[in-house]
Amino acid sequence: MRTIDAIHDCILDAASVNADARLVDLRVGHFWSVVRTTTGAGMASTLRSEVHLHGSAPIADAGSLHRRRPIELAGLLRSASPPEAALGLAAANALLGPPEGRLTEHNAESVLAARGAGRRVAMIGHFPFSERLAPSCADLWVFERGEGRRDGDLGAEMMEELLPQADVVGITSTAIINQTLPGIFDLLRPDAFVLLLGPSTPLTPGLFDHGVDLLCGTIIVDPDAVLRAVEQGAVTSQINGVRRVCLWPD
Repeated sequence: MRTIDAIHDCILDAASVNADARLVDLRVGHFWSVVRTTTGAGMASTLRSEVHLHGSAPIADAGSLHRRRPIELAGLLRSASPPEAALGLAAANALLGPPEGRLTEHNAESVLAARGAGRRVAMIGHFPFSERLAPSCADLWVFERGEGRRDGDLGAEMMEELLPQADVVGITSTAIINQTLPGIFDLLRPDAFVLLLGPSTPLTPGLFDHGVDLLCGTIIVDPDAVLRAVEQGAVTSQINGVRRVCLWPD
């Protein structure tokens, strides 16, 4: 059975290869969190929490996190607080090192267009290219919740009916942060082609053992540019200094 603990273990075990890395910088921006270490940099979507509206702190040790080792920050991935978990995933991504496996300079849109042509495609998360993808698919079901929901998007209540029918499934890697990924996996057909996508995606081949066929993510090549953009409130399309890649199984 695929559990969120098993997925967290997979990511953190891969990150531990650089457990001795030192922290260089970290930023929690409005849309993205970035951690820079002596071995690399990583990012993850800054999911919001409404808990702080009622007096609690969504990131418990904000103001002193710079004193922690990156591997300690990565452990925040297990947190039930979305902003803390996002910071943990960013730290883990910074520690993963160069991806091991077949790396290509593709983006998720091109892969979904090719794999989904004439087939039933489900997307967990509304990505900007969703509208461009729709004409080539037999069916395109986009599931979204909260502020990101657009006209035509479906709520989680429709997943149980539609996800078992999908041939190709693209899942935002924020499903790792909000811990919904195992529940999504449980609804998929064994033969469905499944990819995790977005800059939050951990590029570690261990995830191929957990029901994922392809990882579409981001490698930070200019940390200074990324940190500057993130602290100024940049969205994905405004962030330079990255490579968008796909990691395939060998």
